[in-house]
Amino acid sequence: MSALNRIAVASLSLGLQVTAAVADDPPKLDVTTTCNAAAQFSIVIGRDKEACLDDERTAENTLAQNWSKYNADDKTQCVGTVKTGGPGSYVELLSCIEVMRDAKELVAGDPLERPDPPVQSTPQSIPRRRR
Repeated sequence: MSALNRIAVASLSLGLQVTAAVADDPPKLDVTTTCNAAAQFSIVIGRDKEACLDDERTAENTLAQNWSKYNADDKTQCVGTVKTGGPGSYVELLSCIEVMRDAKELVAGDPLERPDPPVQSTPQSIPRRRR
């Protein structure tokens, strides 16, 4: 296979993977362990396992309704974060995606946070004063 064909196949494959990541549904998480722990260590009256499960269901529904609207890179990063290091949580996943989205909006709207313009590689001529 020629190098050009390999590049075309790789590009097509990557394009299909991105499309699949955007079109899929939120991951399925087992939140019972999370809610058991939250209820066990809760210091607020009324924050029992059922209250936790209600919050998780609400977050799961919000994610399902808006999943296709979220940035694919943000989803990938946040799903990886949520699935690493302990039991999963839809509330944590939703929070992560919203923080990523909001941070990008803040940077886009704040001229002080935008990247610096590229530096020119050739020096500009500076007019010299005559004495």
